[in-house]
Amino acid sequence: MQIRRLDATDPEALDAWHATYHAAQLFGQDYPSPWAVQEVRAQLLGERPGERVEAFGGYVDGRPVVTGFIEMPQMDNRNLAYVEVNTHPEHRRLGHGSRMLEHLTAVALANGRTTLTADGSWPYDRPADGAGEPTAEFLTHHGFTFSLGDVKRALDLPVDDALLDRLAGESAPHHAAYTLRDFRGPVPEDIIDRFGALIGSLVSEAPMGELELEPEVFDRARIRSDEEVFEASGRTKYTTVAVAEDGDVVAYSELVLPAHDPGRVYQWGTLVRPDHRGHRLGMATKVHNLRRFQEQQPGRALLFTFNAEVNSHMIAVNEALGFRPVQRLGEFQKQL
Repeated sequence: MQIRRLDATDPEALDAWHATYHAAQLFGQDYPSPWAVQEVRAQLLGERPGERVEAFGGYVDGRPVVTGFIEMPQMDNRNLAYVEVNTHPEHRRLGHGSRMLEHLTAVALANGRTTLTADGSWPYDRPADGAGEPTAEFLTHHGFTFSLGDVKRALDLPVDDALLDRLAGESAPHHAAYTLRDFRGPVPEDIIDRFGALIGSLVSEAPMGELELEPEVFDRARIRSDEEVFEASGRTKYTTVAVAEDGDVVAYSELVLPAHDPGRVYQWGTLVRPDHRGHRLGMATKVHNLRRFQEQQPGRALLFTFNAEVNSHMIAVNEALGFRPVQRLGEFQKQL
């Protein structure tokens, strides 16, 4: 097998690479969420100061049988590299995935990375740590350890207005001192610095298992560059923030609408700054954001989100909205 870097400017090469990746992502999954080829192209070709991303293909007789992806932070957490290997179902158990993982590891080491992180998915009714599941067994066989268990949850849309009214009404008395503000697409210029500081703290405030992460740097340049990549990928973001009386942005919730994944919506980050918790701002921003989204984008059928199993507070918020568990995701790490 020959491994070479993917040239995302070559449509034929990208389409072949994506076909292998897509087949692997769908194999054995009831609720897969693969990237569309347009999203992959935008990720690989966009200017992103916050992270360096590269994709590789493993080729037999000129055809890709396995794909590899590596993402390395450039402005923070420079010891880390996220890696992902996807082997075509017809070419599994032939050593292709192992060789690709070895290649990605070498790339990480050459860039001074000392910790690898990776994910694996399996059905919800299987063990939380993935014991006995192929994706988890592959990672642990290669020296990764289970770090954190997440659950993928689905919510049927639209959510009934009466439920949203009730949840909003119950939370309103607790956050009377705050203002909820929503926007579609780019972050408004007047709050971009404070918003960047808040979203950058997500990785250090949300449960991350045994993986220690420093806050991410989201300055204006990074946010605007990410927004350009987002637009090129066909994604639209809906955001609601909570603003304190002093003008600081202290909570947020995001929904992402992918143009190339019909019928689906994705809940991204929701976070309340620790010194402003206890005011039901998590529920308030989620409900407000979902209501605005449904008003502007009727017709979507499913909303997906992930929660760490230990994040009992956010799970309770999601269950109140009607989310149901559909799949597990395990986060793994390896020290190099």
